[in-house]
This record gives sequence, C-alpha cells and structure tokens, in this order.
Amino acid sequence: MADVTLTGAPSPALLLVSDSEEDTVRIGKSIGHALRIGDTVLLSGDLGAGKTRLVHGMADAIESPIAARSPTFVIVNEYPGRIHLSHCDLYRLTSEDEVEELALEERLPDGALVIEWPEVGANALPEDVLFLKLDNGDHDEQRLITFTPTGPRSAGLLSRSAAVYEALDAAVGLNYPSKREQSGKSEN
Repeated sequence: MADVTLTGAPSPALLLVSDSEEDTVRIGKSIGHALRIGDTVLLSGDLGAGKTRLVHGMADAIESPIAARSPTFVIVNEYPGRIHLSHCDLYRLTSEDEVEELALEERLPDGALVIEWPEVGANALPEDVLFLKLDNGDHDEQRLITFTPTGPRSAGLLSRSAAVYEALDAAVGLNYPSKREQSGKSEN
C-alpha cells in the first residue's frame, strides 16, 4: 500500500513554489485538468498549508458545480463534473481500520480520489499515487509543493499536470473566466 512517509520511495520529481492562495488554486487546476478516472492524489501538510485550496482548483478544473470545501467533519465530499472527484479528509480518523471502512479504492472505477491527511491510513490506500507535500516557505503565503509519483499511473498524472501548469502559467494575466463565473453573469 502507499507509503506516505516515502521512506525508500522515489525522490520528489517536481517542486513548485506558490506565493499566494491564487497560485495554489492554479496548481490545483493543473492537476484537475490532468485527472483521469482511477487517479489518486495524496495531500500532506500542516493545518492551513493549502490542501483544500488545491482541491478547490481541482474541482473548478473538472467543472464541478460544487465549490470545494474542507471535508474534515463529513470525511468525504463529492464533486461531480467532467469526472467524479471524491475528496477525503482523514484528519479525524484514528486508525487504518477506520480508513479501510471507507472503501476508498471502490471509488476509483468511477472517478478520481484526492485524500488529505493520508498518514492516518497509509496501508489502506492505493499504491500508485501522486503524493504532494505542502511545506511553508519564506513568507506567510508561500508554499513549497513537492510532487512525488509512486508508480506509472501517477507518473503520467504528474507529466500531464506539469504540461497543463506550464500552459496555465503562460496564460496568467489573461483573465479567462471559469465556467462557474460565466454562468453567474447575467445576460444584458
């Protein structure tokens, strides 16, 4: 199963620096655009590190009509869209048995999975995952986000995400509204 401590696992393959919440959301959008059915993303970092902001970007990229919010108290939030995204937060769970009861891998044939606080249930999670670690940077809003794939599926997700990120990064400042923003505008 997934070793989220990554002891003896591959070295991080990519480091992105986010200098704001908007940057973090844009990084999440790059992952969301690249997600395919069966993909799993693990998010690790301190409280307030930006894990849910990343998921906000993912939900926006899959064109979910539901804005991402922290599932700390409900454990799993569902975001329908281009693909179905299950957003799990294991923070309140105390054992791998509780994680196993969620049957998270059963969600993969119909969508993608993103899991916050994966340390709780490492042995109950899929093996081939894209592991993201969010660390504090040089100032309050800066985050250092390392990406580590643990197998061929997650390596493909990383490759697609990096390509989308480069395209999104090149478009910064062009201010294309999202579909959610477009649908909220009135027609004159």
